[in-house]
Amino acid sequence: MATKTQKQTIQRKARQMKAKTVKAVSSAGKQARRVQVTLGDLIAAAFDTVGGEARKVAKVVSSTDMTLATGKHIVFVG
Repeated sequence: MATKTQKQTIQRKARQMKAKTVKAVSSAGKQARRVQVTLGDLIAAAFDTVGGEARKVAKVVSSTDMTLATGKHIVFVG
């Protein structure tokens, strides 16, 4: 069980992460132009980048950075 100090530290880090995420999303929308990309295109690009390993592709596509970039959280099941 976490101590009071550990809980406070975790909560503070969570708040800091949330603030950074909100700032990144708001600034990312202003700098980038909108492009329509299909899920298949994202997966194909991930395969090209990672080198063909399905687990690594799933990790890349469902990452926090991809969620920020697309505005959607992609979940792989299986």
